Amino acid sequence: MASHAKARAHAAAAGEIIPVAGLTADAFTRDLRPALCRRAKILTGDITTANTAVAADGAGFVVVVSERAARQLRAPVQEILGGATRGGTPDMPGQAPVAAIEHVLATAGRTPRDLQAAEVMEAYAVQAIACVRGAGIDPQIVNTGGGALARGHPVGASGAINAVRLFHTLRRTGGSGLAAIAAAGGLGTALLLSA
Repeated sequence: MASHAKARAHAAAAGEIIPVAGLTADAFTRDLRPALCRRAKILTGDITTANTAVAADGAGFVVVVSERAARQLRAPVQEILGGATRGGTPDMPGQAPVAAIEHVLATAGRTPRDLQAAEVMEAYAVQAIACVRGAGIDPQIVNTGGGALARGHPVGASGAINAVRLFHTLRRTGGSGLAAIAAAGGLGTALLLSA
């Protein structure tokens, strides 16, 4: 419910979403209430259609250039402080980003308290909550414009989309931020940026 509420309250920053075929916003965001969540179709155990990200079409573009090139293009400059991909327990693939987050923060000499923003993949609500808690990130700075639960999960593009959302969030907030995602088989990836 929080992901949908954040997405509904968030007007996409200029440039974050490029209009395609007349679409200018993610189509999945809705007013999700407890009563509707209770009626959601059960997929397995406590996983329902209300707490699972919708498979979506989408694409993300991330271009990494030198600071000099960015200034010549008059583009906003953010520095990559680090990135990491780490393996986790294969039977708990959703928690794999925690190891990547811990590694990238430690390598950069940062802690979760140093972050102003975080984009953590929300394939499932419980998975996202476990990653945020496991990494010790303040939930108030996570997915402030809504995550994949509200905006859809285009598999294969979600990591780039998280990086784009983080970039635009840091343009507003300044400071440093983190993007993290899990992959099948127990892999986790994290990116640390500084505005």
